[in-house]
Amino acid sequence: MRLAIACFFLAMISVAVTAQQPAQPSAQSKPAALASASISSLQQRAESGDAQAQFELGRAYEDGKGVPQDDAKAVEWFHKSAEQGNALAENSLGVMYALGRGVTRDREEAVRWYKKAAKQGSAEGIYNVAISHYNGEGAEANVSMACTWMMVAQRRGDTQAAEALKQIEEQMNNRLDRCKFDLAVLYEQGNEIPQDLPSAVDLYMEAAHQDHKQNIFSDSAQYKLCQLYIAGKGVPQDYAQAKAWCKKSAVPFAYVVLGRMAERGLGQEKDPHEALEYYRDAAVLGVPDGYMESGRLQKESGSHEGLKQAYFWYAIASRYKFSGAADKLKEVVALLSEKEVAEASKQVNDWLKMPASKRMAESKKH
Repeated sequence: MRLAIACFFLAMISVAVTAQQPAQPSAQSKPAALASASISSLQQRAESGDAQAQFELGRAYEDGKGVPQDDAKAVEWFHKSAEQGNALAENSLGVMYALGRGVTRDREEAVRWYKKAAKQGSAEGIYNVAISHYNGEGAEANVSMACTWMMVAQRRGDTQAAEALKQIEEQMNNRLDRCKFDLAVLYEQGNEIPQDLPSAVDLYMEAAHQDHKQNIFSDSAQYKLCQLYIAGKGVPQDYAQAKAWCKKSAVPFAYVVLGRMAERGLGQEKDPHEALEYYRDAAVLGVPDGYMESGRLQKESGSHEGLKQAYFWYAIASRYKFSGAADKLKEVVALLSEKEVAEASKQVNDWLKMPASKRMAESKKH
């Protein structure tokens, strides 16, 4: 049972809904022209709590096969089955809510059930989430999200997804950068569809090997690969690869990750000086952790000069109201003279007035 994709032309007609048998159904899921004995047996199994039998009985009532057609009873049995986690029933219940058959029409509730089915890998549930996003019915109207979800449906073997995806891609002028990156994130997180780390890595790799002009998500994909190699998720843990991908990425927080790797000796000897370089680069790019980590490393250096440099970074962070910066600044101020604080404060004011293009070179002094 699936939603029908709406017309893809400017004069788009309202969405229709058709009832079909689930993709690749089991023999038991086809309650066609059931004999009274079969219905009696099915009813007994359903009433005893058999989730699959409850789904099949719901389909029998929906189609009027072997029993009088009754949408309300169909919904009742779909609901019993869906509450036990039957993906076929979850999707079917969603369609009933979308149509308002046997229940008050509620498209948001429909999407909620589609997503429950999708989480279990139901190709039809995934397809219906895609259509809901495309038509903006019960879900955010977003063609890119529709594209992403339709890609998942196609990959799971949905027979109609390929044609629907072709039309969506044409509408998007075949610019699928965001669709593929969002698909990789879905696979990586595994919150809305079954987790598939190898597929996530493949998609990130595809984007990461392109330049920013070819794919605006290449930097983000490179940063994602850095994280995955550090964690050993979907790939063997490899700090050298992680460092290489973070260095390629233009994502500002990548400098913080590089700093922490250098500081902790991940894939290399511990090098606090290299770590400080990365933290300062991150700070110049406006990353709060860059300021805070630079201040911490300078304070932990054990030198009085380091305390003055720590004041510099904490003072800027405090001006920007970064969490914890004011308290750290107070700790450092207590260890400096009034004259030293005044001198460091002037450096902070000068740095804040400085054009962004000059801050990188100036940051190396601190």
